[in-house]
Amino acid sequence: MAVAQPSTSLLERLEELINIDADTLDYDFIQSLPIIPHDQTSNPFWLHMQMSDPKNAGVVKKVARELQDEGFLAVYTRLAVLFSSQNLTAISGRVLVQTLPSTANDVNATVEHARAYVAEFARAGVPRDRYCIKIMATGAGVNAAEVLSGEGIPTLGTGIFSVEQAVACSQAGCLFISPYYNDVADPAIEHPFSNRLLQMVKAFKDMHTKTGRRQPLIKNAAFRSWQEVVASAEIGCHSATISIQTLKELAETPACDVTLPALRKVAALENPYAADSHIPPSRLRSLLEGDPLAQAESWTPCNLDIDYLSDLGKELEKALNADDAARRRFGDALGWFLQTEAESRNLIQGFWAETHL
Repeated sequence: MAVAQPSTSLLERLEELINIDADTLDYDFIQSLPIIPHDQTSNPFWLHMQMSDPKNAGVVKKVARELQDEGFLAVYTRLAVLFSSQNLTAISGRVLVQTLPSTANDVNATVEHARAYVAEFARAGVPRDRYCIKIMATGAGVNAAEVLSGEGIPTLGTGIFSVEQAVACSQAGCLFISPYYNDVADPAIEHPFSNRLLQMVKAFKDMHTKTGRRQPLIKNAAFRSWQEVVASAEIGCHSATISIQTLKELAETPACDVTLPALRKVAALENPYAADSHIPPSRLRSLLEGDPLAQAESWTPCNLDIDYLSDLGKELEKALNADDAARRRFGDALGWFLQTEAESRNLIQGFWAETHL
């Protein structure tokens, strides 16, 4: 009697179109997936979820008490590295950790936190090609990223809501950028952020042609549907960073239930920004001619000749302040991260208080 073969999941088929990254620190979940994710990312929210999970109370309490004299940052950094590095056996690429959102506008504090991560990864025996440090793409953040890139420390610019932020991350030497996406019926042509996403791809192509420098790879994030993952591949993104809920849905959906386009996987290209690498479908090219999020009578594309890092990122901050959509969305993301950081501080301080009872 023939044994029935397991059906291919939609997640496995999507992996053929774009690199799939796991947006979670949950080792058991990552290991249960029908694919091996490329990278595993995190942010203050996902880290706090691990810190507050009862099954991790022992390790959190132990680290909190061991490093009590060194303060919250030392505890936070070690826990982030511990929870991330445990996932290295379940992925093929890098684990990503994020600097404190409360230092998003402080170059020196961001650099020092990143260096603290480097020291903790070294302590854990994790080489630099297996991790990357996420930094909020403020004027100060991209200047911090430039310093770190100069030291050979891999960085990702996160909270990307404008083409100017993407260009600034390129100027800073970031390895990756992470824009945030969301749900509509046909994201590739209907989503208002698709314009900016394709314009980022074009900006990186133009900058590569002009300078010959490696450009950041685009890890699109904040997905709510498989259609958004396909749209990202079609636009030319390198990776799709997907949360537990969406990964679970994709892993449980048979691939035969949907029809996927035949796309050339950008991540498989030796140079994704070479002139003849990824050419977007003709139906998408109008996205380069405007920006529905701009809310301006006249739209002008990002000026690639501006140094967005100059004067501690003054030009980048100027561009963000003039962009209502990017400023509002970035503010929402930063506010969410700040709230989670505060909750993590309270959690750690609670363990410290127990030692004095």
